[in-house]
Amino acid sequence: MNRIYISILISMLLILQLACTQDQKNKQRINSYDRRIVSLAPSITKQLLLLGVQDDIVGNTSYGPSDSLENSTIIASATEVNIEKIATLKPSIILCSSLTKKRTVDAMKKIDLNVRYLPVPKSFNDICRQFIEIGTLIHKKDKAKCIIKQARHKVDSLQSIVPDTANPKIFIEIGANPLFAATQKSFMHDYISFANGTNIAAGLKSGTISRESVLKRNPDVIIIVTMGIVGKEEKNLWQDYPNLNAAKKDNIFIVNADKASSPTPVSFTEVLETIINLIYKTNKHAA
Repeated sequence: MNRIYISILISMLLILQLACTQDQKNKQRINSYDRRIVSLAPSITKQLLLLGVQDDIVGNTSYGPSDSLENSTIIASATEVNIEKIATLKPSIILCSSLTKKRTVDAMKKIDLNVRYLPVPKSFNDICRQFIEIGTLIHKKDKAKCIIKQARHKVDSLQSIVPDTANPKIFIEIGANPLFAATQKSFMHDYISFANGTNIAAGLKSGTISRESVLKRNPDVIIIVTMGIVGKEEKNLWQDYPNLNAAKKDNIFIVNADKASSPTPVSFTEVLETIINLIYKTNKHAA
């Protein structure tokens, strides 16, 4: 009798386990079907792609990444958002940043659209927190946490190859006309601090800076975050100053603006690795 009872109990447990597994799959399927995402910022779109939900993005901007977005409709330009077109897509959630005007956000909320505002990150920690928030909103929190764990490990590994005695003065140029610097309030400041450098623009209230001020602060490294011919022109211009430490040491570099300016947790580590390797002339790669 005991054997029969145990057999029946095991059978019941197996049935319950199968039922729970099926229920979990059904919930995941429902969540997947319910995800109809509109992204109003390239940086947000990149994070969504990293989370593997490209098939759930039903609307995106004309000036963001478009690869793998076959199911997506262009619903915004750099200046205008087509609210009527967004409404016809019946999104479950709309993710926007400071690139979207407040009156546009208010107008979407007024017609009961689910809008979530995500501020521009001011640090690597902010980038990570926002990534977790996006993951939570679209039922991808576990995947987001896993990616963050790997990114933080990569940052720690990169910092371990930086010489302890290093403390170069660094200028990150993110605009040429007018000249604009990455300040301490920008997440780009972490590119400098994680490389054990000193940001020459750390004390500025805004990023606007004159060329004369840069020369006076005499950075050891200049990192130009831009694309195309402008970056090359800026590099040539800085190299023409013979007393500039960065020019004398051949430490004037151009980095990928698309990755550096609107990073995901992964692309942030990629840019940081590039910067560290350029500054310290090392071919080492962190694990």
